[in-house]
Amino acid sequence: MTTATLTITGMSCSSCLRHVQQALNAVDGARLDELRIGRATVTYDETQVSAEAIAEAVRGAGYGVDAVM
Repeated sequence: MTTATLTITGMSCSSCLRHVQQALNAVDGARLDELRIGRATVTYDETQVSAEAIAEAVRGAGYGVDAVM
C-alpha cells in the first residue's frame, strides 16, 4: 500500500468536501484517509490503481489537483 497526499484546488465549502469524498470513495483500490479543504490523503494499492487515476477522479468531480506527493 502506498500513501499519497493531493493538493486540491477549487474547494471552498462542505459541499466541495462531500463531492471530493464521493469521487475518491468511488476509486477501486483506494481508501480516503483524511480530507480537508485543499488536501486529501489517500492510501492505495499500486497494483489496482495509480496516483494519477486518483487525481483524475478529483478532476472529474470538478476540482483541480496541483500536486500529488
